[in-house]
Amino acid sequence: MADEEVIAVDGEGSKQQGKINMLHEFRNRYRLTSHEFIKIWKHYDQDWSGFIEVGELKGLVGDLVRAVNHEATDEECEHRFNRIKNYYDANRDGMLCIHELSDLLPVEENYLQRFHNLDMTKDDFDKVFRYYDKDDSGTIDPDELLGLLRDLFMFKGLQMNINDLERIKDNLMKYADENSDGVLSREEIIDYCRGYKKR
Repeated sequence: MADEEVIAVDGEGSKQQGKINMLHEFRNRYRLTSHEFIKIWKHYDQDWSGFIEVGELKGLVGDLVRAVNHEATDEECEHRFNRIKNYYDANRDGMLCIHELSDLLPVEENYLQRFHNLDMTKDDFDKVFRYYDKDDSGTIDPDELLGLLRDLFMFKGLQMNINDLERIKDNLMKYADENSDGVLSREEIIDYCRGYKKR
């Protein structure tokens, strides 16, 4: 990516020219959780196509640029959009899939990597549950579940698109949400996993 010229003021008040990379600056300021990443995906994939298409990507890039530089012009946003589209759209289809967006947005370390295998102790399970229960409700809602599933499949080295993740989430909610309240409790997840291991 090309650098962007900026004017910086040093400690003595004199101006000096420097360079800053907008995306590098954004990544230094923000680290997203998987849950936040999924919320961003859902916000910008406005037509639920499973891809961030050109118009949606322009909105996303504009918001990224303005998160770093509140005074960015439309021309700067358009320039960044073209650079990002050309760099991150690996298959050149004019849109970003979930993996291409993962390359663009700074997602923090996959939390599940802390557990070298998925044979977890009760304490390990409780840590994972608390981590993905972002609103401290004592349950995992569908968006939180998407973040967990994204990390789980990445941990296992599997690339899943957002439509696959949504389908898996829906099936998991259908079979594990025993009381049909739209969220998963610790007990429902444990019961589901025990039943799955018996299959």
